[in-house]
Amino acid sequence: MIPRPIADLLHLWHGLALRPREVLLARNHHQWRGAGFIALAAVLVVTGAPGFPAGALLPALLFAGPSWVLDLLGTSAHGLWQSGRIWAGVECECCGGDTDDGDDEAEPDDPADDGGLARDIENWLKSQPAHA
Repeated sequence: MIPRPIADLLHLWHGLALRPREVLLARNHHQWRGAGFIALAAVLVVTGAPGFPAGALLPALLFAGPSWVLDLLGTSAHGLWQSGRIWAGVECECCGGDTDDGDDEAEPDDPADDGGLARDIENWLKSQPAHA
């Protein structure tokens, strides 16, 4: 069994090989982990934290740099895709190609709409025995 971070990296690179456009668009929504790791290492080096000499930044760049580059490429590609400049036939897995019209409330005649959390709490309270 391989560790989860390595499995995630293998899955990412496998996805890039099979469907690079979709993976780049999705990177816009899961971004800046690499940049955060590099920034944390830089802060530790600059503040002189024990065990973090100036050379500690190089492994951080080697480890998280490719992820950061993919984040930057994904953000750029997503912006161009949203404006309709590239990949018109491709849908973003995270956006779903659905524009947000701001109406997130359930329709009143929706059978799945049973009153929500308040109704569930009220029913639960009614089902509890009364304490005297």
